[in-house]
Amino acid sequence: MLPSPRHPLPRSPRRVAVTAFAALPTLAMLAMLAMLVALALVATPLRAQTKEGSKSIVGTWSGTATVPLKDSSIVVPVVYTFTQGGTAVGGTAMVPGQGAGPISDVVRNGDRLSFNVSAPEGKVLEHDGAFTADGAIEGMVHLDKQPVAKFRITPKKGETPGR
Repeated sequence: MLPSPRHPLPRSPRRVAVTAFAALPTLAMLAMLAMLVALALVATPLRAQTKEGSKSIVGTWSGTATVPLKDSSIVVPVVYTFTQGGTAVGGTAMVPGQGAGPISDVVRNGDRLSFNVSAPEGKVLEHDGAFTADGAIEGMVHLDKQPVAKFRITPKKGETPGR
C-alpha cells in the first residue's frame, strides 16, 4: 500500500527521532532568546516610570546608616536624593556634617535595588537593598566587598517618590 493523505506512513521510531531532532535548533534558539530577555530585564537601569505595582525611587529619601563597632555601633543620619537623567537614575547621597557624593549605577531587579555612592575620599560605597512591606528600602553598604554598615531609608515626609 502506497502512502496517501488518507493513509499516511506509519510513524516509525526512527522517523519520530528524526522529527524531534529537527526541532532541537528551534528549541535551542527559543531557550537562548528567553535567556537574553531575562538578562535584559535584570540589568535594565531603573527608570522614573516603573511598571504598575512597583515603586519608583526618584525623590528624596532619608534615614540612617548603622555602623557596627567592636562593642557598640554608630548611627548616622543619611539623605539620598535620586534623580532621573535620561534613561538612568542617579543622584546625590549626603551624610550631614560629613559631606556628599554622587549616586551611580542604580539597578533594580524586582524589589531588589543596588547603587554606588562615591565618597569624598574617592572610595566607592556599594549599596545593596530591598523594598520592605512598609515602603522603606533596607540593605547593606559594602566597601571593598566588605560589609561596613546597614541602612534604612524612607521617602522624605511630604514627598512622594516618582512624582
